[in-house]
Amino acid sequence: MGDFSADWLALREPADARARSISLVERLVDWLSGTLRLTGESAVSLAVLDLGCGTGANLRYLAPRLAASLTGPQRWTCIDRDPALLAALCRETEPWAERQGLVPSTDGEGLEIRGPGVDWQIRTLGYDLAKGIEALPIDRGTLVVASALLDLVSEEWLLGLLGTCAAASAPMLLTLTYDGRVAMEPPHPLDGVAIGLVNAHQLRDKGTGPALGPGAPLRLACLAARFGFDVRLDDSDWELQPDETRIQAALVEGWAAAALEQTAETDSTLVGRWTMAIGEWREARLAQIAAGRSHMRVGHRDALLLPR
Repeated sequence: MGDFSADWLALREPADARARSISLVERLVDWLSGTLRLTGESAVSLAVLDLGCGTGANLRYLAPRLAASLTGPQRWTCIDRDPALLAALCRETEPWAERQGLVPSTDGEGLEIRGPGVDWQIRTLGYDLAKGIEALPIDRGTLVVASALLDLVSEEWLLGLLGTCAAASAPMLLTLTYDGRVAMEPPHPLDGVAIGLVNAHQLRDKGTGPALGPGAPLRLACLAARFGFDVRLDDSDWELQPDETRIQAALVEGWAAAALEQTAETDSTLVGRWTMAIGEWREARLAQIAAGRSHMRVGHRDALLLPR
């Protein structure tokens, strides 16, 4: 369900961290704190399931923010189909924890991280989400999180996840879903054409059926309401500055490749013409980036789903 390199995930992690909705995280923490108060316990273990975890950026962002208000242990299960990414998760998270003044230790195929007010157990699990959600460890009250995932899955797959989480009264924080909005400065006459082809390409089957693509955030909100979730959406756009040349160049290369693939399905008689046009657009964009004159906004949405 989408293949991502560790290099690309490292490139995007700072942009992701800047973009994420702080207000939704705060609302989640308040809800979790209230749930714990209702149980009469203040240090209940929190189970977190990270779907398509990659190299662990979600864990590194959320765990400290949860710990700031929730005093109990955190038990993370981080799922990805790529064993290389799971290995990188442990390899990158261990020195990160040390930089936070915490004490990490290897625990089988995962990590334990301890420190003042910190007791985090991290287990990695190799699993292809395209196989379905029946095997996922979603118990009652499990916090289900995912980043940059929803635009890759089908509506049928999403319905399965929502139904399972609703039955388990499991809150969900689903972040950084691409929504198709892209603005680039300075503008180029072919920006709209290129991004339009990219957005059409996003609808291709990624392993679970036709992908939701840029329409995923709004479709999620509609479907989740049917299952009784309280749904909150917030913008989490990337704002890429002129000095962020590597990530901008990687985006343009990826967009150009997707646009070229999509032209072959649009009109075979125009493939040659469109190939030349997209190639010119790519070169112009890369030149602007290399010159330090490119600014990009890439639209994303964060979603918080709370059981009523």
